[in-house]
Amino acid sequence: MANDSVPINFRRGLLPLVVLSLLESEDMYGYQLVQEAERRSGGAIVTQEGSLYPVLYKLLETGLITDRRMLAGKRMTRVYYHLEDAGKAHLEALAREYRTMVDGMLRLLDRGDGHERD
Repeated sequence: MANDSVPINFRRGLLPLVVLSLLESEDMYGYQLVQEAERRSGGAIVTQEGSLYPVLYKLLETGLITDRRMLAGKRMTRVYYHLEDAGKAHLEALAREYRTMVDGMLRLLDRGDGHERD
């Protein structure tokens, strides 16, 4: 029987890469990050804001991103996140590592026994 938490945990592990990648193009606020991740991934990356904020706080703590508050309307304040130079370098490293892992996994899944699958 498959473990339902596997896809959730897998996606959660990818969230730093997702966030940094999205912030590379423009500053965004939390809900915008959630929407853009889903839209740009063609629906493959769906997350809740509640899962996103611990990742954002960790990226803030490590100096990979910064935040700024902006008034949106009369009373609402949005927190926009910005990718810093250290975040750009970290994104490049994560992207390289991810591509290497995906390539290796695809080889394992497609030809793990040395033979092409039918």
